Parts: sequence; C-alpha cells; structure tokens
Amino acid sequence: MGRLNLLILCPDQLRADYLSCYGHPTVGTVNIDRLAAEGLRLNRAYCAAPLCGPSRISFVTSTRLSEHGHRTYGSTIDYAVPNLVGSLKEAGYRTGMFGKNHCFNQDQLPQIWDELDEICLGNYDDHPKYKRSFDAFELEADHPYNITGRLADEAIDFVRRQTGPFLTWVNWQDPHPAFTCPEPYFSMFDRERIELPPRYREGGGTNKPLRLKNWQVNGQALDAADDEIRDAKAAYMGQIRYVDDSVGRILAALQETSHDKDTLVVFLSDHGEFLGDQGAWHKIGVFYDCLTRIPLIIRHPDGLYRGVFDGLVEEVDLAPTILEALGIERPASFVGESLHQKLVDGNMEHGRPTALIEAGVQAPTWPKPFGPQKAPFRPNDFGPGAAITDGHYKLSVYHDGTCELYDLQADPGELDNRFDDPPLAEVRNRLTLELCRRLMGVGVRDVGLSWSEEYDDPRQAPLEIAARRPNPRFPSPPEGEGQGGGA
Repeated sequence: MGRLNLLILCPDQLRADYLSCYGHPTVGTVNIDRLAAEGLRLNRAYCAAPLCGPSRISFVTSTRLSEHGHRTYGSTIDYAVPNLVGSLKEAGYRTGMFGKNHCFNQDQLPQIWDELDEICLGNYDDHPKYKRSFDAFELEADHPYNITGRLADEAIDFVRRQTGPFLTWVNWQDPHPAFTCPEPYFSMFDRERIELPPRYREGGGTNKPLRLKNWQVNGQALDAADDEIRDAKAAYMGQIRYVDDSVGRILAALQETSHDKDTLVVFLSDHGEFLGDQGAWHKIGVFYDCLTRIPLIIRHPDGLYRGVFDGLVEEVDLAPTILEALGIERPASFVGESLHQKLVDGNMEHGRPTALIEAGVQAPTWPKPFGPQKAPFRPNDFGPGAAITDGHYKLSVYHDGTCELYDLQADPGELDNRFDDPPLAEVRNRLTLELCRRLMGVGVRDVGLSWSEEYDDPRQAPLEIAARRPNPRFPSPPEGEGQGGGA
C-alpha cells in the first residue's frame, strides 16, 4: 500500500466550544461530530497565537511565534523554510489548496500548489452592511463573498481526480466576522433561545488589561443591543453549520472514491472568536480560551486514533504528528512533539505539562481607545504578551499593563482576574517561572541529531537564514526577492 493521503479542513476563527462534539448544546454539527466519533478529538489543544497568519505559520513550520517572528495578520513566510507542505511535496505528493493562504509568500503560491484557488475576504470590509464589529446580516446567495460551498466543491473535484498521494487543504473564511451567511443558515437558530454573554456590559469581568478595554471601545461593543448580540451569535452558529455541511460533502466524496480508506483527515481551527465574551468581538492579542483553545480532530483511516485525548497539546505538535503518521521524516527545525505513538498506544491522558501561547507586535500598548473600528487593526495589536496554562490555571503576562491569572476549573469563562489574589500567590509564582523558562526555550530542539564539525546543525540557524539554503525542489529566490507578500 502507498503513502496515506492528507486532507486538512480549517475553518477560520472557530471556537472549540461551538461544536456539538465539544459540548455545544444546540449547534448540531453532525458531520464534524461524526468525524470525531470515527477518530480522535483532542480536548485541550491550544493555538500558538490568537491571530490567523502567526497561528498558521506556527502550524505549518512547527515553530513558535517568537521564533518565526511573524506576529500580525498579513504575515507570510518563505516557502523554503522547512514546513509541512514542503515535506509532502518532496515526498511526491500532489497538492491542492482552496481558500485563504495566510501562510506562504503570495508570489510563491503557484509553485507550492499544483491546484489553487486562493481567496481571502478579510473582514468582508467592502460589504455595505458591515459597519460594526458585531454586525450580522444575511448574505445574498449569489454574492461573491459566498464561497464556503464553492471551496468544498473545488476540494471534492480535486480529490476525485487523484490517483497518487495527495494533500488537499481547505481554508474556509467562515465562521469569521462579519457574521453573515446565506439562507437557510442565517435563520437556522432561534434568537430567543440564545443566551447573552456573561457580564457583557460589565466589560467581561474584573481587572481586565488595557488592550481589552481599548478594543471594547474601538469595536463599539457597548453599542450592541441585546437583539443585535443574539443576531451575531445566531449568525456565527449558522456559519458553522454551513461549514459542517461542507465538511459532510467532502467526507462523502472521500467515501465515494474509497479515499476514506487511505486518507488521514485533520480538522482544526487557527484560533477562536470573542463572540461577546469578555465584552468584545473578533479577536486581539489576549489569551482567553474563547480565542486560544482550538478544535482539533484527527481521523486515521486504519482507526489507529480513537476516543478523546485530554492532555495539553500545542499547535506546533500537529505537523510532527502528521508526518510521523504518513511515514515522512520530520525536518530538524520542527520544535513540536509528535503524538503519533502515544495515540497508537492509547495513552490519552498525558500531554504536555503546559501549553504556551504568544501574541503582540510592539510596545507599548496603545494608551487609550482610538476607534471606532469594525476589525482589530493596528494599533490594537500593539503590546507583546504571552500566556501559559497547566490545564487548571492560566497565567497571561503582558509587556505593560495588567496581567491575568484564572482558575479555569472554578471560572471557565475567565471572568475574575486573580493575579493579585493572595491565596493564588504560589500558583502565580510557579507559572511565572515556568513561563520564563518556556520563553527562553523557544527554538530549542532535541531531535536526536549528532553535532557536526561543519556546524551545519539546522537547529542553530534562524528560520529566514535556513530559507536561503539550496532546496533542490524549490530553489530559494535571489537575495532580496520572495521575502514579502500578504494574504
């Protein structure tokens, strides 16, 4: 039997807790739930950063934010940096990508993907009905922004034509703001049954950082009437159902072509969405679970992974896991830990001791609100920060301003900041020390390589330096070229 194929399904800005298989009571994601039931659901997976580009780059390169250094929305990376897609192409895979890029330099895309429909709608900024961060409206069925079903169609067509090993990557816009989708999805959920976010008009809880308070004002969150809040949440759920139906059609195509028997399926999101939690909408560089805990489901065609994995997992662990499952050697530059053997052995409890998340571009945090803005553009991303969780507690430290500490078991909504609470002083000190150690360890690799007298150990080279090394399948561009590009 040949190599397994790989199908990656990646909605943008999808919260884990808005899937039925992760506990949502009414959204009804039957197809994603079936994928989870037939495979493995990772219950406590955290993204590398709560922003699209940085998170996707961490996923594909298995490197953390403060190593790859791409910290904001339009960031893209040189394809010559060792990455998941390059490893598959070098192994002879045919590649197809449908949807937003937010990963590789734009001018390199035609050389990376054998088939490509690259489209990023941003925040639907040009739609006349999108004026505020929480706006919800029906999307016309024939509108060019209605691409969720179209991307599924393209992926299905690609899958049906493949005879050798292939990578199909679908990057949906949904359920990204603006909160819009066509019928029947827009009206699918009863607004009267939707609960308002906790303590929405109290700023989302106590003792919150300045960056959140700024964004609450910039995003005009307090202008939202109760009915508008419910509309936005209902439309977000409708967007998710649109994605779920598209997932179901792609999975059906796998089965029709018998590729369900030779394809590893990975479903994940790049990060989450406030959706009114913390008194805000969209996302910024903070670390609440609504933004950083991502859905992650893996279905192995041989049934090697089953059940629920409750250990902590970082986004950087996913690419090494995929490559080991496919029998492809991982690049030495990857920092993530493969879960493959642990999952095969059924060791479903013990993950990482902690998970690390990072965000932020430059200091200081902007000193006051400056809005209005319907999406968190600069300088909402100013102010570096990092967070660490051991699964029970989460510590968030910012370069300037109020830090945060939450007891995730007693306060899963992260409403009451206990950073200065004396009973949790030991927890704060322990996690602060561990966060320092984790940040100092960013980029440190231990992959069993022996030292080379030629000092050519790839663990010692910055990523962009490594990108300039010759690659027989994809030569690096001349100096000064191919280093830019947006998404």
